[in-house]
Amino acid sequence: MTPSSRSSEDSSSDKAWAIHAAIIGLNSGNLLFRGLELDPTDPDMLTVVCLSIISIALPFQAIFFLINSYIQESTKVHQTEYQMLLRLSLICQTISYLSLIGIGLLMFASHQYIGISFTIGVIIAFFLLRAAMTHSENLSIGNR
Repeated sequence: MTPSSRSSEDSSSDKAWAIHAAIIGLNSGNLLFRGLELDPTDPDMLTVVCLSIISIALPFQAIFFLINSYIQESTKVHQTEYQMLLRLSLICQTISYLSLIGIGLLMFASHQYIGISFTIGVIIAFFLLRAAMTHSENLSIGNR
């Protein structure tokens, strides 16, 4: 691996680190506060399911941080080990992102209008992101 490819991967790794730090904070806060709100005798099962989805993701988020730290700190990572760690990191990232399903469902559990607003926001953000990625790709092809 060349130093220039390593530095660009470090930059994307820093971005992924920041995104996952935000997600883990969001998930931890929801687990704490929404968990404390649960009625011990008759908990809302939708909230319990959502919090369970979030709690499943937390260990994978921690492993993601460990893998990225190891990759960034270690200077003598063999190419095969590096590729394996990147794959494991990708699996952890995917499961971490799936925890956002629990967050979305919690929005609906709070109130129907909050859930609908959240869903509309996600759809708009998805299309804006897709448009930006397409525009960026077209610009990079045009600059070649």
